[in-house]
Amino acid sequence: MSIVYAILAMILFGSCVFFYKQGTPFFSTGLGASIFIVSHMIVLAVLAIVEKTKLDMKHLKFLVIGGVLGGLAQVCWFLALKHGKLSTVVPIRNLALLVTIALGVIFLAEKLTLLKVIGIILGLVAVILVSI
Repeated sequence: MSIVYAILAMILFGSCVFFYKQGTPFFSTGLGASIFIVSHMIVLAVLAIVEKTKLDMKHLKFLVIGGVLGGLAQVCWFLALKHGKLSTVVPIRNLALLVTIALGVIFLAEKLTLLKVIGIILGLVAVILVSI
């Protein structure tokens, strides 16, 4: 089921970036990122209410740190969208998976197989070729 969710996320993220690009020329970076974040907060707050989520204070710090980093990332992302071409900035932004993989290997003891390393290398080559 996780693959289905990942595919849906990929389709939704890819689609929303198209719409962000359409709006970036008409808003300041701060306002654009704020609208993005508030929109997400509304959707996620409704989900938290529906799921009857209980707050876990022990792990809240990770969500706060992630939220701050995500907010800063959104500002950079909106600047990239505002000043760049989708075909260039999207592949570069999607290299975030390399940071995530590295953090997983370093801090969560996740294993990299030869096949995954080959996939990472091919992904890097693809990003370079698409961004040229």
